[in-house]
Amino acid sequence: MLRITFTSEDLVRTRIAATWGPLGETFFSLTTLQQPQGEALFGAWRQRVQAESAARTHPASALFHEAFMDLFTVTGASTSIEEGLEAVRAVRADHLHAELAGAAHARVRYSRCTGPWAGTAWGDIAHHRADREELVAYLQDSHRAAVAPYWPRILSRLQAEQAGHARTLAEHGVEAMLAGLPPGFRWQAPTLEIGRGALTGTVELAGRGLLLVPSAFCQTRPITYTSPTDDQAPVLLFIPVIRNVTDAAGLLTTLESGLDKALAALLGRTRARTLDAIGGGPCTTGQLAERIRASPPSASEHATILRQAGLVTTTRHGNAVLHTLTPLGDALLNGHHFQEPIPKPPHGRATA
Repeated sequence: MLRITFTSEDLVRTRIAATWGPLGETFFSLTTLQQPQGEALFGAWRQRVQAESAARTHPASALFHEAFMDLFTVTGASTSIEEGLEAVRAVRADHLHAELAGAAHARVRYSRCTGPWAGTAWGDIAHHRADREELVAYLQDSHRAAVAPYWPRILSRLQAEQAGHARTLAEHGVEAMLAGLPPGFRWQAPTLEIGRGALTGTVELAGRGLLLVPSAFCQTRPITYTSPTDDQAPVLLFIPVIRNVTDAAGLLTTLESGLDKALAALLGRTRARTLDAIGGGPCTTGQLAERIRASPPSASEHATILRQAGLVTTTRHGNAVLHTLTPLGDALLNGHHFQEPIPKPPHGRATA
């Protein structure tokens, strides 16, 4: 069990973010891809990723085995995969070297493996530019297969998770937010207890506070991450949002099979993706453009066509508009039977 102890200053500084970005999810996906557990949640996803990429077989995959390597705080959060990969390129050699050494030490401590670490056997990503570029190419290809097809739904789910906890924080305070974390987290003031099992440890926040970040692919043992360059930055802790088969089915699906293929054939792939993105949760035109990776004018055009077809409603809130599925749109997206309301017959008349 991991125990995180809070001072009063830590409680004041504790916050929750929406996401560490697509690169952060790629880091976690590479660990989840190699784990044997969670077959019911990730089995079909693993098969698709393995069929489409070398994410699991590339020598660099060893860097992410058991999540000993902390590239989260080394690269920082990013809003796009391109921004994240540029951050990987820009990491100082001494920072990356220190992180590799720390990962090797943690590997020996927790897994009792004293042999050479396969993660660094193929190259020196800290000091050799060609090896760093190979890592970047590997991450880009892994993101393409493991994260990008699901990113609009994942992002919407992460934003919803953050919004719920942030509302509790604003209305009832930080201790209520910590007490409302999902199963596996237990708030026993002044300590947050996480997980069970042989792996134990205690983290003293020492006035830095805690930054909670929802994650779709975080399924590892509880680990906290600390910035190597800023000793005042909050300690980082990820919260899994895929907790059951329903969560996995809702997030790790694509427009490649079954009903989704039929939907793409009916609407066209881009408009099917637009409908799917709105189905992930009500969104503004700007948010929709981000989810479908299109320009705002293009996203607005697709939403307008879906609205004219009765699949989406658009309401104005101040200077922004909010797009939401109609019952027909929800039925079409999720495969439910939809039936128009039957008009009531005139008074005194019966219908067959």
